[in-house]
Amino acid sequence: MNFHIKKIILWFKNESEPREITFLPNKVNVITGGSGTGKSSILSIFDYCMLSTNASITEEIINENILWYGLDFKINDKDFTIVRKHPDKHIGSKEIYFSSNGIVPEVPKANNDIKVVKTALEQEFGIDESLKIPFGGKHIAAGSKISYRYFLLFNTLSEDTIAHTNTFFDYHLYDRDKYIEAMTRIFYLAIGVDDVSNVLAKERIDKLEKELLKIEKKKKALDKEERLFGEKILLLLKQAQEFDLIERKLFTVEDGHQRLLQLINQFKTASYSNNMQTVDELNKSKRSIWRKIRNLERFSSEYDTYKKSLKSDYESLKPIEYLKDNFEELIPTIELKTFLSTLETSLQSIKSEISNRKALTTNVKSEIKVLKAKATEIDLQLSSLPTTTKDYTDEAQKFIFIGELKSQLNFYENKWNLEDELDDTSSITEEIEELSIIINDTKEKRRIVIGELESSIQRYFDASNSMGVYENYKVHFDVKEKNIKVRKPKELHAQKTIGSKSNYMFLHLFMFLGLHEHFISLEDSYVPQFLILDQPSQPYYEGKKEDVEIGKDDDKAKLQDAFSLLNNFIGNLNEDYNDEFQMIMLEHAPEKYWTEKQLTNFHLVEEFRNGNALVPDRAIIKTDDEPDA
Repeated sequence: MNFHIKKIILWFKNESEPREITFLPNKVNVITGGSGTGKSSILSIFDYCMLSTNASITEEIINENILWYGLDFKINDKDFTIVRKHPDKHIGSKEIYFSSNGIVPEVPKANNDIKVVKTALEQEFGIDESLKIPFGGKHIAAGSKISYRYFLLFNTLSEDTIAHTNTFFDYHLYDRDKYIEAMTRIFYLAIGVDDVSNVLAKERIDKLEKELLKIEKKKKALDKEERLFGEKILLLLKQAQEFDLIERKLFTVEDGHQRLLQLINQFKTASYSNNMQTVDELNKSKRSIWRKIRNLERFSSEYDTYKKSLKSDYESLKPIEYLKDNFEELIPTIELKTFLSTLETSLQSIKSEISNRKALTTNVKSEIKVLKAKATEIDLQLSSLPTTTKDYTDEAQKFIFIGELKSQLNFYENKWNLEDELDDTSSITEEIEELSIIINDTKEKRRIVIGELESSIQRYFDASNSMGVYENYKVHFDVKEKNIKVRKPKELHAQKTIGSKSNYMFLHLFMFLGLHEHFISLEDSYVPQFLILDQPSQPYYEGKKEDVEIGKDDDKAKLQDAFSLLNNFIGNLNEDYNDEFQMIMLEHAPEKYWTEKQLTNFHLVEEFRNGNALVPDRAIIKTDDEPDA
């Protein structure tokens, strides 16, 4: 797919003149300079203008001074311009200007919706989200399963990736897990093994197979639950038998389950809890009787005291009878006679009371005897019931067990009924079979294409003079890991490590150049013909100041070898395929590194040195306490 970037345009918050950085097609466009000048942000700005959800643009100096980011580019001989307002805290703005004619505005203003712009780009990349693949009277909709942004993984090598030992794609620029999964989905589509129909059908089958696996796991879980349920039923049966709640015999799981349900349904409080209720009532009656007995005995005791008092009074009044019988011997006066008469009345009253005491005492003793007899009768009744603490506890445990039994049966029966919630696998299996019919078998094609891809990568590997002891090795493309490894010519196993970062940097270049040559050889490709490289010199500048030349001649020679690979790649495409390719390289190395080698396909865009940077001094918003430059 023909693609090249014409310009990156920056509009500043202080309304100074916009900044334009111009790139040429069919060249290695180099921006060189020291650290902290904004070189690497070119890659982040490109990604942002290609409508990333989030932004990786540096906040300091760059995003804090830039209001709009613009990308002027060409796809398939059509000019496009996308201008996007600066992100807020790395969250992409929804304000966007879009021109399908490549018109760059003087002052940007939002004129479109991101979804509409993405749809336009999808069409240019040859991806139609409304595509529907028919099968068996149904269809699969492409939807968002394939996005043009997934193919941009083949177009960038950031400084964090370009010399990495395992990772060969810039997943970290995106939603990592999502894009790793996306690469798995679109890789064979990108290299020409699959078509969109195959990818979508395989995607749908993969989803359905995962559903089947989920159902199968649920079935296995149910089988385990059923086994555990059976074990639990047998345990509950044993406990019920130990409590003498059911007959002691062997039960099958199903019969035991029904017997336990019967026990619960037939068990009422009058059944086994009545004993406890009866014990409580009898003990309550017994306590009431003994309270009466104690009250009567206390009354009897007090009454005895009272009778003794009366007897004493009576004895003291007995001389009155003598005085009355011998009244004539006294001094007869009316007052004395009245006094003696009163005393005599009291004496008669006491005598009457004393004469009745025997009947009352007999009645009380009789009542106490009756009550004690009742208490004894209650004791006899209690003796046949659980009256001791242990017996009473055992009886309570039976009642508790019934409650627990009901609860546990409900719990396990709910698990037992999970089978009703399982999806019907027959319809899923049927859909997989229908989809399988429309899928083309690509195993053989896959083997051939991977072999061709390895051959393309091998040519760049062999053309390099910088792999040292590995120069005669063979490359192996690891389809699962999406990277390349090297192996000795007559060995099958690849090397686990290959030493320095320089070697890994070259492996990245070999793989990406081989991939892009392969993409261009395809009749149709979803991958744009451009590549952004961020600091391939990184392995040689480690621990050094970036604006200083590489010290070792060997390191310089290796970097110039890498530059020669890039230069020759463009020349080969021009000659062998009559096609163009654009590279943008963000570098520390100065211009003479490629002019010395007369690399004619290199083009110096700008040097970010001596005060020149992505954001010039004129665009930086000055604070009150910050002096002018």
